[in-house]
Amino acid sequence: MALDLSKVGERERLKPRREPHWQRLRTGCFLGFRPSKRGGKGTWIARAYDEDAGKYRVKALGDFGSLPGNEIFAAAKKRQRA
Repeated sequence: MALDLSKVGERERLKPRREPHWQRLRTGCFLGFRPSKRGGKGTWIARAYDEDAGKYRVKALGDFGSLPGNEIFAAAKKRQRA
């Protein structure tokens, strides 16, 4: 079963761990979520494959703490594309 980070309930059920839980957006592009161990909203991470360098580029996107839970995925996805 594929992980759907757009659903608040699925994100809330994820166990905290060092490696983010990844959802593939398209070939070579992923959006990751790392749940907070302290009960916060968690942190979002973007990962995209750089063909010129031959490796993945990873960038922390933040927690989007000011947004309601149902809008966070869309905001993280938009920032990942940028």
